[in-house]
Amino acid sequence: MSGPTFQLAVTVAPADIDELGHANNVNYLRWMLEAATAHWEVALRESDPVAVAGIGWVVMRHELDYFLPAFAGDSLAVFTWVPTCSALTCDRYYEINRLSDGALLARGASSYCVVDLGTGKPRRLGAELRQAIGSPQLVKRHRIERSFPSRP
Repeated sequence: MSGPTFQLAVTVAPADIDELGHANNVNYLRWMLEAATAHWEVALRESDPVAVAGIGWVVMRHELDYFLPAFAGDSLAVFTWVPTCSALTCDRYYEINRLSDGALLARGASSYCVVDLGTGKPRRLGAELRQAIGSPQLVKRHRIERSFPSRP
């Protein structure tokens, strides 16, 4: 696979703009998912077919921090990389920058579980699969969950 960081080019479309005159927040998440999908498609083309056969990814969690707005016509770069994974999960990170001034518009993270498409059950990330997604460091960890207050 071509390097640990992947870049997707995005142009903010008029349909992405909300009543406040800038790109609606949901579009940032969409761009993150598009970058992750495009990165995986590169892995499918460039990796050992056996290592990536029958693999799917299920999102367990998304986080997104917004810093600056994007406007119609803005050219953006969505960067994504996978620095760490456990036996069953990967942490994927994102940065969204405006190309005209290099401004960081948003930063995000997603936790994914790898699944076997045939069974729909979690599947371990072997060394070949880790290599296909950029050779992230293998770490031991427990799933971190946000604490929610009781519903009133």
